[in-house]
Amino acid sequence: MKMLHTTQNKVELYVLKSKLDENSIESIIKNEEPPLAGEIPPAVAWPELWVLDDSQFGEAKKIYEQEISRLQSHQAKWTCSQCGEHLEGQFDICWKCGASRS
Repeated sequence: MKMLHTTQNKVELYVLKSKLDENSIESIIKNEEPPLAGEIPPAVAWPELWVLDDSQFGEAKKIYEQEISRLQSHQAKWTCSQCGEHLEGQFDICWKCGASRS
């Protein structure tokens, strides 16, 4: 069993786990619940995504890199190619004209 990723962003971990599940790679998320106050610093116990089968870790790493790249590109601001409206990265559709992000 090998750790693939750790972050305090649980949504990111769930998206990554879902992608691994789609590719028949078994994984688990550890430390889903933060520690109680005073136990240990929260940064030490951030949630972690672990791949259960070491032989699948290479494939899991490729999926991870592709998905992280996709998630980061969707966080960048963009300009609508149809109407020129400037939009925040979390939007995939222009709120002004309805065009999809290209």
